Amino acid sequence: MRFLRFSVISLLVLVACQKNPEAEPSAEPSAEPSEQPSEEPSEDPSEGPQWGEVTDPMGMTDCLGDLWMKEYADDLFTGTDQIHYAKLFFEGAYSLDPLDAKTMGDTRMEFWREEEMRYVCRSEGYALTLPTDGLELDYTLGQYGMAFLWPGAKLRTTIERVRPYSTDLSGYTLYTTEWLTRYLSYHLHISANSLAYSHEKVDKSLELIPGHEVTIWSIEVKKAERIPRHFYNIAIVRPDAQYAKFGLLVYKSETDDYELFLDIIRSFRTFKGRGVTRHYYPKQEPSDDPHWDEATRKYYHKLLEQNSLDFGVYARNLPYVEESDYDSQLARFVAEKERLEGPQGLNRPMEILSNYQHISWYGSYNYFPLKNALIYAGGDGFNGKPVLQYTYQFTNDNNSISPSNKQSVKTPLWDILRGVYDDHFRRLARDVKAYGAPLIFRLNNEMNSDWTSYCGMLTLVDPDIFRETWIYLYNIFIEEGVTNAIWEFNPVAVSCPHSNWGEDLAYYPGGDYVHLLGLTSYEMNNGSGPTPFRTMYTSLYNKNEAVFGDMPAIIGEFACGAGGETTGELKRNAASQAQWVRDMFADFAHRDLNPYLGNIKAAVWFSANDYSGDQIVNQLSLDSDLTETLTALREGLASLE
Repeated sequence: MRFLRFSVISLLVLVACQKNPEAEPSAEPSAEPSEQPSEEPSEDPSEGPQWGEVTDPMGMTDCLGDLWMKEYADDLFTGTDQIHYAKLFFEGAYSLDPLDAKTMGDTRMEFWREEEMRYVCRSEGYALTLPTDGLELDYTLGQYGMAFLWPGAKLRTTIERVRPYSTDLSGYTLYTTEWLTRYLSYHLHISANSLAYSHEKVDKSLELIPGHEVTIWSIEVKKAERIPRHFYNIAIVRPDAQYAKFGLLVYKSETDDYELFLDIIRSFRTFKGRGVTRHYYPKQEPSDDPHWDEATRKYYHKLLEQNSLDFGVYARNLPYVEESDYDSQLARFVAEKERLEGPQGLNRPMEILSNYQHISWYGSYNYFPLKNALIYAGGDGFNGKPVLQYTYQFTNDNNSISPSNKQSVKTPLWDILRGVYDDHFRRLARDVKAYGAPLIFRLNNEMNSDWTSYCGMLTLVDPDIFRETWIYLYNIFIEEGVTNAIWEFNPVAVSCPHSNWGEDLAYYPGGDYVHLLGLTSYEMNNGSGPTPFRTMYTSLYNKNEAVFGDMPAIIGEFACGAGGETTGELKRNAASQAQWVRDMFADFAHRDLNPYLGNIKAAVWFSANDYSGDQIVNQLSLDSDLTETLTALREGLASLE
């Protein structure tokens, strides 16, 4: 086997075999690495760590035996005599000590020769061979997936586990059909999104890799004049008769590199992993957007500096004047707002007014409710009015994504990149600009899910498309002169699919495009007792602290349920719901003793129920008969004043 696409060797940096006392490897990632391979040149620190180059002319050829193992071999790399250079990546930086290759840390190795490089992830237990011409390696998300970049092409490799299903054939089948192959193999999804199969599907082939089953989808994105890397080759690689975990490879390119992809697949080998994996995403720092006006900058810094908790309740959307039932919708909105802010509700005005909008509703465009936003929001953090948290979602069908939905299987994301919605987005931007007051722009919450129209399952298991559409809309806002949008990135607490490829950091568009971290964790409270707020948000704090610990955070939506009727008597758990709220405010009253509250500056209760047909699955709405819960909210907020 020879790689045909690439033939010119990259300039390689040699790694010394000798121990260098000034380059002692650390258990922590390098704080100030000097150079980072990136897909696009950028000064944005969120693009990932800049991997420092080790420069010793000795190379590691004299100690390859300390690094190489026979289980790493493929048809091209059969032993150390075929390796020209080696590089050892250990715990976030290139290491000079070959003994690091034997530890139980995060260990990866690169074995270079003239036209190919053998990459070994010792921690996860896999290896593959790649062409070297223009090759760059990005370890930023190493815990969740490894990225390999060439001019015009990108490969992402992840190891997936069949959580939470059993590790037998039935569990593997359930996992893959629910969270991977549901759309890759569904012809209606392919045609609805102007995609097309470009090669015959390779299914469960035992010929490409001895002892491994391989499934390959080759899909071309049509109408791709503005989507350069529109040829996708996607593979699941699994050892025969082993179902607990498998490799997922997603390769996208400007040209049809199907034969090259087959060569890469043929080189893929698995072995027993040894060690742990980590990601090396740099810590995100709060920063002003250079396009903000003074009022928006002032409000952002108020959030940064305050130790108080701004609070809001979402109950109904503000209607926009074009809606046919505008009067009745507005009346319902006003009545619910007055009830929730009244003496039997919070007994105070809300600091945050939450609103949701889709691109369209089953064929009819939605528009920013400018008139009513100016009346009922318009807050700037100082004028006594509520600040608008505006949740905008890239969906045309109310995020109706589910295994049972066989018809509404189109995502707007490909068409966004094609420019289909440009005029509509420009109107949105102009309306936001006309609103004038600082606005928390919460774009596409819960993207790391399997129920939204913008989740990665609908974009060929490629979260990059989400990132690209986020930046696409941001740039339209800048072009239209928007100076008052504070952009909020709000994943759901636990990624679903349970995967590495779909973890929330894979969707993060970068610090140049995000100013607030959104948090979302619900307690549905349909069981014997709720998980405490402290437990839920401590888990989120532990997950986010290393990357987002300095960013201001807002609980974009949350709630504890009172018990749904699909699992028993409706509102049967109202007492425990109220206690959950009391315990939450007790922690906020002693914020200094509860580090998990970190930089939480605001929270919005989602007062709307989940339904299955006509029955309530989760009672989240703060109905007037939930008097104990409303009292707990009212008293809790008063205690923080």
